[in-house]
Amino acid sequence: MKSRFIGIGILVGFGLSILMATGAFAAKNEIVFDVSMGKVTFTHKKHSETLQNNCLKCHHTWKQGETSGKKCLECHKAGPEGKGLSAKEVFHKTCKGCHDEAKKANKPAGPTMCTQCHVKK
Repeated sequence: MKSRFIGIGILVGFGLSILMATGAFAAKNEIVFDVSMGKVTFTHKKHSETLQNNCLKCHHTWKQGETSGKKCLECHKAGPEGKGLSAKEVFHKTCKGCHDEAKKANKPAGPTMCTQCHVKK
């Protein structure tokens, strides 16, 4: 019986160490993008829970063992530069696209209209 509790304790400790190593506890909960059409507030925790911690859905360049995924704006600049997509293109394709897909599948969905994301003062 005692060895069973020790085994469970080791598994729980191992699981928590993996979560800490992957940066699961390090992400900011709320990120605000201050753009010309109005501020866009993104809740990381809510999205992480909805996507069941599938970090690759958004952090597509994340590699196993890294402590956190790159932020979108590290690669996708404000305007179209070079071959990559601009930040605006990525957010509208990825974020709004995911919300549209959920809505079509009759699942809880995030905002899909411009003024639902972009909030002016």
